[in-house]
Amino acid sequence: MALNRQNLVEYYSDERIAGQLLKNAKNREVAGAFWDGSYDKRPNTLQYPTDIVQMVRKGVTSFHFSVEHWSNPMAITNDNYEKLRTGWDMIIDIDSKLGLDESKITAKLIVKLLGKYGIKPGVKFSGRRGFHICVPFALFPKEIDYKPLAKMYPDALRILASFIRFKIKRKLLDELIKTKGGVKNLIELLDEPPSKLDPFYFVEVEKGWGNRHMFRAPFSFNEKTWLVSLPVPHINSFSLKDAEFGQVLKKDHPDFFGATGDASDLLTDAMDWHALRKKEQPKIEVKKIAWENKIPEELFPPCIKLILEGLEDGKKRSVFTLMNFLRMMNWTPEEVEQKVFEWNSKNRPPLPASFLTSQLRWGQRNQLNPNNCFDDRYVSIGVCRPDEICKFMNLKRNSNPIAYPFKKMKPKQRIKKMRGFSCLCGKEFPTERSLALHKGKVH
Repeated sequence: MALNRQNLVEYYSDERIAGQLLKNAKNREVAGAFWDGSYDKRPNTLQYPTDIVQMVRKGVTSFHFSVEHWSNPMAITNDNYEKLRTGWDMIIDIDSKLGLDESKITAKLIVKLLGKYGIKPGVKFSGRRGFHICVPFALFPKEIDYKPLAKMYPDALRILASFIRFKIKRKLLDELIKTKGGVKNLIELLDEPPSKLDPFYFVEVEKGWGNRHMFRAPFSFNEKTWLVSLPVPHINSFSLKDAEFGQVLKKDHPDFFGATGDASDLLTDAMDWHALRKKEQPKIEVKKIAWENKIPEELFPPCIKLILEGLEDGKKRSVFTLMNFLRMMNWTPEEVEQKVFEWNSKNRPPLPASFLTSQLRWGQRNQLNPNNCFDDRYVSIGVCRPDEICKFMNLKRNSNPIAYPFKKMKPKQRIKKMRGFSCLCGKEFPTERSLALHKGKVH
C-alpha cells in the first residue's frame, strides 16, 4: 500500500526512527531518493532531525547511505576520494529472483560462514525480496600487508565478497534444488543443462562496488513495496508483516551496525584464497584501452552522439549502450546518471524514471562493454553512420565504439593521412582520382 506525504512525515519524525538515521549517518554521505527512484542533490549529510523532515517534505521517500566512511562527506569531489575516505563497511546485498524464502536461505548460509570466523553480523530486510548483511569496518584490521585497509577500497571488499560467494556456492545450489523439488524444476526456471547451473543466477549476492556506492539505510522505506528496510534479530522468524509501516513503530529492533567479533581471519583467508586463485589462472594478455581523465562528448563516436540527441525507437536498448559507454569514458556513476536522465528528456516519449534507475543500478553491479560496432542495437535504429575516423579504423564486427576517442586523440599526422589526398590550395580529397579532377577543373 502506497503511503502519502503525511504518513512519511509522521514515520520519519518518530524519535526512534530519526535517532537511528542520524546515528548511522555519521561520517557517511547521505542521498535522499524520490518515489520514482531519482536522487536528491549529492553530496549531502544528516545532522539534525529537522534535516530529515525537511527532505521528506520536499518529496524524499527513502534515505541511502554510502558504504564508505568520509572525513568530510560534504567535501567529496571526483578527485579526492582517496584523501577523504577513512574506511568502509562490508555490506552484502542479497536479492532473489525466486522469492524471500530463497533470500533467507542465502542470508543464513552467509551468517553461518561468518559465524565460523567468530563474527556475528548485522542483518536487515532490504524492503523488497532480499537482505543486507553488515560487517562494519571497525571489525577489520587497520592494515594488511603494511597497507592501510581504508585505502584498499573497493579491491579488498570485492575479494571478500567473491570469497564468501565461493564458500557458499555449492551448498546454496543444493538448498535451492531442494526447495524447488529437484534439479528438473530448477532447470526449467533457467532453461540450461545441469552442468551450467549457477545459484547466483537465481539469488544475486553482490560482488562489485564503485566509488560512492550507496545502500538503503536501516529504517528507510522501499518505494516498490512501501515496506521498511528493517534490522532483524532472527532471519527465520522474519515475515513481511514485521516491516509494515504500522508495525515497525511498535517494536524495538537490533542495531544493524552493531556486529561483534573480529574479521581479521576472514580477511586473511580471503586474501590468501584470492592470491592462490590468481596464481592458478593462466595469464592472458588483453589489449586494453585506458584513459586517466574523463573523455568529453566532442570525442564520442557518431553512434553515441546520435543516440544522445534523443530517440523514438530503441530507447530501452540504448540505455545499456549509454551507461556502459559513459562508464568506459571515465564518467563517474553520478555523471552517468545525470547524463542518462538528461538524454531521456529528449526521447519521444521518455522512458519511465523507475526503469532508468533500475538499469543504472544494475549497470553499477554488472560492468560490461557496450555492444560492438554494426550490432543490431545501432543498425536497427539508424545510428550506425561511420564517419572518416570510423573508416580509418577499418571497423569490423569485433570493433567497439570505445576505441573511437582513442583514435580521434591520435596525433594530427595520422588524421591527415586518413583524410586522403591534399591539393596545394588546401582542399582534401578521399581519392587520387577526385584530386586529379579538381586540379584539371580549377587549376
